[in-house]
Amino acid sequence: MSQRVSSTTRRGRRPRAVAVAAALLTSLVAGTTSAAVAPTARAASPVMNYAGSTVNNARIPAGPISIETATAVPFDRGVYSIGTAEVGSLGGVTASGATYRASGTVDLTGRSGSVTLVAKLYKGKYQVQTVYKVLRLVPPVPLGIPAGWPNADTTGVPAGTVLTPVGDVVVTTPGTVLDGLDMGCLTVRAAGVVVRNSRVTCTDGRQVAVSVSGVKDFVMEDSEIDGGAGASETAIGWGGYTLRRVEVRGSQDGPRLGYDVKVLDSWIHGLVRTGGIHTDALQSTSGERILVRHNTLDPRTPGVDDFLNAAVQLGTETGTGRLRNAVFENNYFNGGTYSVNVSCDANVDTSVVFRNNRFGHGGKYGPVIAPAGVKLSGNKYVDTGAAVPVAPAC
Repeated sequence: MSQRVSSTTRRGRRPRAVAVAAALLTSLVAGTTSAAVAPTARAASPVMNYAGSTVNNARIPAGPISIETATAVPFDRGVYSIGTAEVGSLGGVTASGATYRASGTVDLTGRSGSVTLVAKLYKGKYQVQTVYKVLRLVPPVPLGIPAGWPNADTTGVPAGTVLTPVGDVVVTTPGTVLDGLDMGCLTVRAAGVVVRNSRVTCTDGRQVAVSVSGVKDFVMEDSEIDGGAGASETAIGWGGYTLRRVEVRGSQDGPRLGYDVKVLDSWIHGLVRTGGIHTDALQSTSGERILVRHNTLDPRTPGVDDFLNAAVQLGTETGTGRLRNAVFENNYFNGGTYSVNVSCDANVDTSVVFRNNRFGHGGKYGPVIAPAGVKLSGNKYVDTGAAVPVAPAC
């Protein structure tokens, strides 16, 4: 005759393995595992804070930021990691009652989406706790433009200028000077034309807001090009022009760099992605005798979660066009998947030069990607002065 065992008896004699598994599950739900801490301490729920608030379900900028870890487990140091990569360290532990706190800078540059940040905490030579938190990363908030580079005060139509509305303009007379005009789209079909103290706002869906193809010695200065919230694909193209103290915004792409182009002391920003466009502040697929000096180039729009493609994109999409004698010097670059992106298929040599430029930390994957043929020197982060890394394009 079989013996019946009551349900009360079965529940009261839970196997040791089951008890251990239940304790581990409780620890994981709390976001922590521990080695060598008392059960009461292990049950406490640690937190990670960014800018005074928990990282849980918060929008965390994907850049170098300070994150605080607070826990009931005593510790004296720690490290932050994502996967197998160490991304920061904790020091300067303080105790307040039963809570121990420390902060450290975590470098999240180039990461996106949800990532698991791990804090490994130590006391003496022993690891005493491991804390896991999931971060929801968004593009870093664009920094204000550093002092000394072009901005709203030094580019565009000078303050106090009264503009005369004239609609779309087509210029066919060599040497024409357009001054103080509020234009629609601008087409230039003559050499030596000058535009100053004026605005172009092109909203009719054409490819180029300021078309200067096939002409020479076009100059635009102290003026603005507005692409009409993405209505214009390109701000200006394709060659034979100089921009000086010009603000460019609102187009899908900024200026295209062909032959005999200078972009000087200008500000290109606030561009608009439409469909599958790879939006760039400056782009060239082929050309020669290009000078880009002392500009602020950041294609992003503050508050929009899109890095866009690049501050400078060089390379060919169709054919094998040559790019020669192109110099980019003393600019401020930010934004983009890489802020400077020279494609592996770009037909370039050492006459394509990037020197003495300064970079923000807003590139999704990093500041520069380029093949070996490009000449790079003196390029640094604007805040730390450290040399920027260059990822190989090939």
